[in-house]
Amino acid sequence: MDSIVFGPDLALGIPVMDQSHRIVFDLLESMQSLARPAFDAACHQLAAELAEDLAEENRLMATIQYPLAATHRAAHDGLLASLDHALCLLAAGDEAGARQIVHSLPDWFAAHINTMDLALAIAASRLE
Repeated sequence: MDSIVFGPDLALGIPVMDQSHRIVFDLLESMQSLARPAFDAACHQLAAELAEDLAEENRLMATIQYPLAATHRAAHDGLLASLDHALCLLAAGDEAGARQIVHSLPDWFAAHINTMDLALAIAASRLE
């Protein structure tokens, strides 16, 4: 991904999801130029933001009894595990390894939004 920008092409029309995605993309963009220890703090902030946002999506899936919830939650769990690994790498002094993980996240998010989150947004909008 050349740019880390949450644009209209990633908007789903579900305000809570779009807002949380925008926050994550803004944070990822700001992290690109951060030096340590600000980068470390931003990684912790990203982990907290994602945990909250993904929990909200998980609650939405439970509320609408989304049939693909288990697969979607597994993707969320994998993302959180990757970010946890980045935090462990930082703690061990491997900044380059942590940055590599963080650098991969915009592409992961774009793919996730355009597939799994889009399907969730469609399912949720049909129940309104």
